[in-house]
Amino acid sequence: MSCLKMYNFSPVVKGLTLPEGFKVTKFSSEADIDRWISICSDGLIDPATARERFDCELINIDGPDPYRDTYFIEAPEGVKVATFTVVPNMWSTGMGYIHMVACKTEYRGLGIGKFMADFSLKKLTEMGKEKIFLLTGDARLPALATYIKAGFLPVNYIDEEGKDMVDRWQKIVNTLKIESLTLLDNDGNPIKELHC
Repeated sequence: MSCLKMYNFSPVVKGLTLPEGFKVTKFSSEADIDRWISICSDGLIDPATARERFDCELINIDGPDPYRDTYFIEAPEGVKVATFTVVPNMWSTGMGYIHMVACKTEYRGLGIGKFMADFSLKKLTEMGKEKIFLLTGDARLPALATYIKAGFLPVNYIDEEGKDMVDRWQKIVNTLKIESLTLLDNDGNPIKELHC
């Protein structure tokens, strides 16, 4: 199934608060590949193909450089528990991109996802990016709720099978009980209001 796309063309950072004792660190060594794999294998990627996925998502692709763009959230005990990548120019679009956002199960619900979204928006706006996008999946409901709260709007486009995204977004609006959400076209223009 194709990814869902979201745009934020009016980024506003609403807060940068991590739980006490947690901190942001950068990807800085080969050992961080295993840390990234451990985090992302907890629900985001298939552990059996994790190394190939790392190469596919952060090395062999136009845009990200893990040493420049990838961050971790480190717990007080020194364990890296979440990761996200903030790409200043993905696929040569000129747009900022939030990529490969993941948090270990036992650390979810602490506000780390909200922090990662806001931190990413802050970094990209500091780089002069006014247009930011991300890709995600239908089943990632907590992440979708976080992105919507951070100001991202759903995008309708036609996927490789010739299907649009309207029904998929309507289902998400209903599931998350969102009163109203503006659906954008692929150029970022409002095309429809979705209601629960």
